[in-house]
Amino acid sequence: MNSNPKTAIIIGGGIAGCSTAYALASRGIKVTLFERNTQIASEASGNPQAMLYPRLSGDDDASRFALESYLYSLEFFNQLHLKPADFNVCGMLQLGFNPRELVRIQKVAAQNHADDILKYVSADEASSLAGATLPHDALYFPKAAWVNPEQLCKRLVAHKNISIKTLTNIDSLLKNNDLFEIYSNGQLIEKADFAIIANANEAQHLGINLHLKTQAVRGQVSMLEATSVSQNIKSIICSDGYLSPAENGQHCLGATFSVDNLDTALDEEDHQANLFKLKSFSSALHENLKNNIKGGRVSFRCTSFDYFPLVGKLLDNKLLQAKPPRPNAKPELLPWVNGLYINVAHGSRGFTSAPFCAELLAQMICNEPITMNIEFAELMNPNRFGLRKLGLKRLAKMICST
Repeated sequence: MNSNPKTAIIIGGGIAGCSTAYALASRGIKVTLFERNTQIASEASGNPQAMLYPRLSGDDDASRFALESYLYSLEFFNQLHLKPADFNVCGMLQLGFNPRELVRIQKVAAQNHADDILKYVSADEASSLAGATLPHDALYFPKAAWVNPEQLCKRLVAHKNISIKTLTNIDSLLKNNDLFEIYSNGQLIEKADFAIIANANEAQHLGINLHLKTQAVRGQVSMLEATSVSQNIKSIICSDGYLSPAENGQHCLGATFSVDNLDTALDEEDHQANLFKLKSFSSALHENLKNNIKGGRVSFRCTSFDYFPLVGKLLDNKLLQAKPPRPNAKPELLPWVNGLYINVAHGSRGFTSAPFCAELLAQMICNEPITMNIEFAELMNPNRFGLRKLGLKRLAKMICST
C-alpha cells in the first residue's frame, strides 16, 4: 500500500472507531468517520458510564492483555484532560464473593503486582475503601475508573483532521485500483487511501467475504436512584456485576449477558438479574437499593468466539479459500488486501482495550515500529478463524509485517 497514507475512511463511531480516528489524525492523516446513527457513541459505546478495570485470572494471555490494555488506556485518558464529571479515577474492588472468586483473587494477588496496580485487602479494608459495609475480601485496583462514553468519544473526534458524517448507512466497501470506495444507498460517497472497519456487529454487512466468528451479546444495565446511604459509596464495587458510585444522583448497575435475547426493549427480568448480582456482594446494599430502579439501557456487544478482539490487516478471504497457502508459507505471501484494516469485537471491555488496539493499528498502518506487545497483535490477528478453518494454525498466529 501507499507507504505514506494521507486519507482514511473509518466505518463505525463507537469507541473503536473514535479511538482509531484519533490515533490516525494525530499522525496527520485526514480521517472521515461514518456513523449510521444520529450521533457517535450511540450503540454498545453509549451506556451512561463505562467501567475501566481488568478482570485477571492468572499469568495467561487473556490476563496479560487485559492488564496491559487497562494500564495503557488509563494513561491515555488522563492525557486527554477530560472533565472530572466525565472521568473519575475512583478505584475498584473485585470481591471474593464466593469460594471460586476468592481463590481467583488470591491467585492474582500472589503475582506480586505493584500496590498502585492492585493489592489484596480484607473485608474491613474493602468496606473502608468502598464507603459501604462489605462482607468479603477483595482485590483493590486504585487506578480503576469510570468514564462517560459519549463525552470521551466526542473528545477523541474533536480534531482538525477528523470529519464526522452521521446518519450514513454504508452498503458496501470496495477497492478500486489503489483507493477504497464506500457506498451508501448505492451511491459512491467517499474515497480514501485506506479503510478501517470498526462497526462491530455490522462488519459482516459491507459486502466483503469476512470470516470473523463474532456474535452479538445483549447487555442491559440498570440505573438506580441513589439513597442517603448509597451516596457514600466511593469506589466501583464488583462481583459478577458492578455498581458504580453515584453520579448525578444515580448508580449504574450491570450488566446482563445474553446471546439468545435480541430484544432492544428493557426487560424487567434483566433488572432483577442485575439486582441479584448486587445482592451477591452486599445484602445491605441490595435491601437499600432494590426498589430504586429508574431506568436502564440495552446494547449489543460484539464478541469473538475466543474473546480476543479482531484487530489488524485483512486478507482476501475468497482468494485464501480458492488457493490455500502451504502451512509453512511466509505471512507476507498471503493474499492481503493492502490498506484494509479492522478493529472490532471488544466485548464488554471496549473502553479498556479499544484505545490500546487503535494505537497498535495506527502503528501498523503508518509502517512505524510496533511498540505495543507484538504477541497481542498476533493473538488478535483478524484472519485467525479463517486460517484455522483451513488448518493453518501457525499462520493464524502471525501478522503481516508490512
